[in-house]
Parts: sequence; C-alpha cells; structure tokens
Amino acid sequence: MRYRSICFDAGFTLIEPRRSTAATLAAVLASEGIPPTEDMLRRAWDAADSWFLQEYHRPGNDTWISDDRIHQTWLDHHGLMLKELRVDDLDQRLANAVIAAYNRPENWRLYPDVLPALDALKRPDRTFGVVSDWSSRLPLLLETLGVDQYFDFILVSATAGAAKPSAEFYRMALQKTGVAPSAALMVGDSYTADILGARAAGMGAVLLDRQGHYPAADVPVIRALTELAPLVD
Repeated sequence: MRYRSICFDAGFTLIEPRRSTAATLAAVLASEGIPPTEDMLRRAWDAADSWFLQEYHRPGNDTWISDDRIHQTWLDHHGLMLKELRVDDLDQRLANAVIAAYNRPENWRLYPDVLPALDALKRPDRTFGVVSDWSSRLPLLLETLGVDQYFDFILVSATAGAAKPSAEFYRMALQKTGVAPSAALMVGDSYTADILGARAAGMGAVLLDRQGHYPAADVPVIRALTELAPLVD
C-alpha cells in the first residue's frame, strides 16, 4: 500500500452547497422585493467570479488565513455583485445576509460518492484528513453532516494561519499525517490550490474533475471519488 494517509479538500470535493452563491443572493434580494432577472444575475456573477478567481490565485494571497479576512473577501465579492445589479448596500446588510444564508449548515450536503469512497479506501493503517481553505466553522459543518468521524484531522486555513497552495500549509498537513510526503496523497478539485500545493510539499496528488473541465492534465484525474480506491490500491 503506497499511500498511508489520504487528504481531501472540502468544498466541491466532499461537500457542495444546495444553493449557490448567486442563487442565495437572488433569494435575499427577492425577500427585499427587488428580485434580479436571470440575465442581470448572470452578468453580476461573471464579474464577481472573475474578480474572485484572480484574488484566489494571486501570488502570496493571504486572504484565507483568518476568519476576518475570509469574511471581508466575501463582503467584497457580494458587494461587487450588488454593485453590478445596481443595488445600494452601503451598510453591507444585504452582503452579510447572503454570507449568513450561504454558510448555514443546512445549505450544505455531502456528495453521494463520499461515504462509499471513504469506506472503500479504509485500511487499518491508513489515516484520512481534510485540508481546506475555509473558515474556522468547517469542523462543525462536517460534524453536522455526519462525516467528521471518518477523519483523523481537519486542517483549516483560517486557524492554521496558512493557506493553499503554499507548501507550508501542506507541510502542516504532513505533520498531522505522521507519514513521509511520498506516503501521503492529496485529492481536490483545484489544480492550482490542491495539485500544485501538494506537489510542492512532496505529496502525491489526484485531481477530482466532476464537471470535465480538465480533458488533459499531468496528474491522475478522476470524475468521482469512487474511482479513487482502484487508482491508489
């Protein structure tokens, strides 16, 4: 058995929102009596998402290393959407309402392949971990979803003070696994954050591409977590 520890990203790897950010914002605006049209919402989302991706992949990005910084990033993101929709939110009341609604535990669910995959990968001398750019609320969320019991550790950027794709963050994960880098595997949906970050620390990596966005990559690619056990074992 090559991999004695397998680490997973959280968002869009293990869990997904029932209602997207854009849909959550639309619902908040509808409750205020100002529902956006689909075209308006799409344009606002495209502008905000482009900004977000640039920010997330910015070299040296330290957004995800504290709850306050994460919260401010989402305020900026939602504020940009509201500006594109020409909705005034000077006191950021609406942006905060979107953040609160989106982060509610009931807005999140496990992908259906998660538990079958974890059961198939389970070995007496293998550990599982979660390594995620997330706020300090992630452990409670995973507990609420009933999956925390599968993991030997949950490493969250907001409490670790480091974030993906820095090798420092992945070295923290390796310390928790207690195994050599070559015996640890990272599984995630972001090539930059998960694959490049894990490789920088000497770990193995597998890219989870649920939507088929990566027709070719210099790394093993799976479309579902249930494909992982035959690949690694």
